[in-house]
Amino acid sequence: MNAKINKINITGGGGLNCLPEFLQAPADGYTLLQHIDTLPSRYVEGRIDLNPVTDVESLVIMNVAPTMLFINGEDEKFITDGKADWEKVVAYAQQGEGNLTVSNINIPMELVSMAVVEKHFGFKAKQVLTGKSAERFGAVIGGQLDVLMEQPGDVSKYVEAGQLKPVLALWPTRFDNFPDVKALGADYGLDWDPLLRFRGMFVKQGTPPEIVEYLAEVFAEAYKSEEHQDFVKRKSLDIVDSFRSRADTTKIIEDSVDVYINEFRALGLPIREGL
Repeated sequence: MNAKINKINITGGGGLNCLPEFLQAPADGYTLLQHIDTLPSRYVEGRIDLNPVTDVESLVIMNVAPTMLFINGEDEKFITDGKADWEKVVAYAQQGEGNLTVSNINIPMELVSMAVVEKHFGFKAKQVLTGKSAERFGAVIGGQLDVLMEQPGDVSKYVEAGQLKPVLALWPTRFDNFPDVKALGADYGLDWDPLLRFRGMFVKQGTPPEIVEYLAEVFAEAYKSEEHQDFVKRKSLDIVDSFRSRADTTKIIEDSVDVYINEFRALGLPIREGL
């Protein structure tokens, strides 16, 4: 592009406070939105009016992080021959509602993912929710809670230090990085497209098509750059393919809206009127 992009971080509201300013900008391609998977989930909840299917044009997704469950690295009740054992976690959880405790965050992607796990394996855990990562990680490392739901790149140093052990991949197949960790699909037969923790780029609906295509191509090339690839590896964002094209990003957004509608209804959670 050979041009500087001015980055403006608008904090607050769980990432939602930036949306009014974005929507007030002209649809000319000069104002971009970088956002995450809360766009579809918060729309379905009714917390935002921006419809991620009709009000924005997707450009690319440049970061994708899968989700895993982790146990304390020294919690022998969940370990067999030195390896984390998901069957032991399930057996413990099935002893009674709330017997298993889970450290999680109050974001729909994680809450829905945990609900899918609970339903598939037939148990109900007690979840302790906090937005502070140090508290989430520390609760399991310190032995106060049993299981942590997290993206593996965020806890890689604790895994390498042996303080946490991955015990389940919320993915169709096992990860090459964790070949001994069983997966929801391949090992337990769950036919489910996992919700993604992603970071993508968007412009307003109504932006001229030639500008949308140009920006999508520019960001696709930027993804391949050595600088960004170093970032992807450094943040463990190469566990799965972190790049999604404009078409794939659009489909992920559309599919995510449908998944959240269905899962929110199944969980008895409120959804926006008219969906």
